[in-house]
Amino acid sequence: MNKFLLLALTALCSVAACDREKSNNSSNKSLSFSAVEPGSLINKGDSVSLQLSLPADLSFDSIAYSLNDKPYVTVKDSGAVWLKTDSLGMGSQLITANVFKAGQSESASTNIVVVASKLPEQYSFTVVNTYPHDAHAYTQGLEYHDGFLYESTGQRGQSTLRKVELKTGKVVKKIDLPSKYFGEGMTFVGDKIVQLTWEEGVGFVYDRNSFEKVGEFPYQASKEGWGLCFDGQRLIKSDGSNRLYFLNKDNFKEEGFIEVYNHKGPVDKLNELEYIDGKIYANVYYSDVVVVIDPHSGQVEAEINLIGLLPQKDVTEDTNVLNGIAYDQQGKHLYVTGKNWDKLFEIKLLGR
Repeated sequence: MNKFLLLALTALCSVAACDREKSNNSSNKSLSFSAVEPGSLINKGDSVSLQLSLPADLSFDSIAYSLNDKPYVTVKDSGAVWLKTDSLGMGSQLITANVFKAGQSESASTNIVVVASKLPEQYSFTVVNTYPHDAHAYTQGLEYHDGFLYESTGQRGQSTLRKVELKTGKVVKKIDLPSKYFGEGMTFVGDKIVQLTWEEGVGFVYDRNSFEKVGEFPYQASKEGWGLCFDGQRLIKSDGSNRLYFLNKDNFKEEGFIEVYNHKGPVDKLNELEYIDGKIYANVYYSDVVVVIDPHSGQVEAEINLIGLLPQKDVTEDTNVLNGIAYDQQGKHLYVTGKNWDKLFEIKLLGR
């Protein structure tokens, strides 16, 4: 065969192959969602119309929709499918459609972001009592038990776990953490105290009465330790993001998480936590706001505005942010303080 003819045939075959490849790629990309747009903000409780854009000549056997990689519904036609968001948590939800024909399938994906369905309720406060607080205590975690406050403090070389008289602020028991650890949130689980560290990736377990360390545990997906509380069944841990992680109370393994959203979007920098009457109360770092969170959905239901709680005359160059929430379940007393504050306040919420 003439070598020039051979070269021409080779070139034609290459072009044909290229055209077939483009055609195949075009076919693969012909399947898409015309509704809903990726990243659309959807109020929790609303229903969302899902609509696939399909080639006019495409025949198929079925379309299987999945939500976060779990089957949602299978249909036989290309009409709109309604997605209910009532039972969904906050945050991004992945939606995938698989179009099947003769055992083969093509897929397309989109996502929505579920946000709170309404504005958070707004609570203010009144001060019921004021108590002394160690102005050198960089408060990270706070709990109330049997008339005493238990406090975890931070800063490397200054981190402690302490038991404090409520009315006097006197420290009656204290241990110092090794200087390489930065103490963070803490809570009670039965007769144990569980304390987090910040960036060291480890939590400590102590005997509640003696403060003797009886165990420790590594972090998992939540790389940092910020706040900690206990709902009676599981530990709830913050890591500075808008996620709250659920930990097994016996082995401290992470067993899931929720994402926290208000009506605008994610609420980040969740810090010290307290579980009160079925809700999670969380300090928002660098703010004077405590948010009240539904532990099932992650929706912010209320905001407590604590601006002006610490009188300006008591603010010094060492005074840091609001942080520390403790609740007396039996007496229904709510206590709050801040990092290096010289006062701890019992407050009553207004507007509830």
